[in-house]
Amino acid sequence: MKSPRFDLVILDWDGTVADSTGIIVDAVISAAEGAGVIAPPRALILKTLGLGLNQLLLKLFPHLSTELLEKVAEGYRSHYHANEGNSYLFDGVKEGIGQLYQHKCKLAVATGKSRKGLKFALQDTELNKYFVSTKTVDECFSKPHPHMVEAILEETKIPADRAVIVGDTHYDLEMGRNARIQSIAVTYGAQPKDVLLTYEPLACLDSFTEVVDFLLP
Repeated sequence: MKSPRFDLVILDWDGTVADSTGIIVDAVISAAEGAGVIAPPRALILKTLGLGLNQLLLKLFPHLSTELLEKVAEGYRSHYHANEGNSYLFDGVKEGIGQLYQHKCKLAVATGKSRKGLKFALQDTELNKYFVSTKTVDECFSKPHPHMVEAILEETKIPADRAVIVGDTHYDLEMGRNARIQSIAVTYGAQPKDVLLTYEPLACLDSFTEVVDFLLP
């Protein structure tokens, strides 16, 4: 049996495990239109993915009143929850997570989703059994704050130098850096390779299958 490079692999969810970035972007645009405000360009929304909803909306709509921001947030939740069942795992994810699990890698999730959203996603994809720890934005500070990673390390009792985070946005990589753990970037999610490389990940890979091959040399 191959010996994994790391004892703990922390996965971002949206854009890394699940192909849900399009649903998130559409939800932001629909919510803005429903609140009667101008929707930001899709490219700008993609740059904010990885943040918790409140932080994401504050970045995209910095001049809106608290009342209007809440209206946009409500519209987002409504649109997203109506469509979250249409989110699919990226190719190789289910098999790859199974491989890592079989090779005694502990697996965790650090996500900008809510606990309710992650619970639905884990049940819908039948991946619940693989994760020893999951942290969401309504329990921890939003990325890139290291809180989620630090909480996972404390819960699993695994030292930082034996852990790695896998993510598709610079917020994931920056969170890893802030928590003093290594990171792996994936290029098939929200942000392009040139942006991800500026955060000096251990590797920048084009598929989840490549991630697993890297972690199980």
